[in-house]
Amino acid sequence: MRRKIIAGNWKMNLTLSEANAIASGLKEKLPSKTDAEVMVFPSFIHLPSVSSILGETNIVVGSQNAYPAALTAMTGEIAPAQLREIGITTSLVGHSERRQFLGETNEICNEKIKFLLGQGFRVVYCIGETLAERESGNTFSVLSTQIKQGLKGIESALFSKLIVAYEPVWAIGTGKVATPEQAEEAHAFIRNEIAGLFVGGKEVSESLQILYGGSVKPDNIASLLSKPNIDGGLVGGASQKLDSFLALIK
Repeated sequence: MRRKIIAGNWKMNLTLSEANAIASGLKEKLPSKTDAEVMVFPSFIHLPSVSSILGETNIVVGSQNAYPAALTAMTGEIAPAQLREIGITTSLVGHSERRQFLGETNEICNEKIKFLLGQGFRVVYCIGETLAERESGNTFSVLSTQIKQGLKGIESALFSKLIVAYEPVWAIGTGKVATPEQAEEAHAFIRNEIAGLFVGGKEVSESLQILYGGSVKPDNIASLLSKPNIDGGLVGGASQKLDSFLALIK
């Protein structure tokens, strides 16, 4: 049975005091054990403080990005070794905003995933189609390419450290949300695609947690999670307010 995950991506939002307040509220109000695994992904500059607040809880604090190298001359980036030093061993890779605005390709994502998994990190790999791609009937071909190129060369044994997040770009921050049926169709495709790509793929794909992201809110999370291939949510705006984040988790 795959455990559900509720992950909050705080993006380039929240002041330090706001991030600390949400972290403190989660620590105070969440029970020590929850049915779902809870994750938060603050801004880089807030990671040490949020990690310190949540350090004795079961809440996972992750990074929104990481550079695929050891300590080196790369201005503006952050190395996995630097993250590990403050207790961070989980990272997002390939969020649509980084793909769209910062030029991250499937090949760059693949390089990051390989390096991070090799360093013992957990990785949340984000994939999804644009509105134009969906309307032109290319959703599945886009997802297939993102899976094949982004996960190329990943050994099946490392999939226990991998999570996939399906985020239709047209639903991120727009207020639009894929229907549970649309999301389930995409999640089932992703699971089947991975099953056919790797040695032991069926077993790997059945244990793989696949999250849905795109305007997830307390009033639609239950209908999404009722689908057999949707294992949780990667949540933006609704995770940036304590009350709505708690409602999602509960």
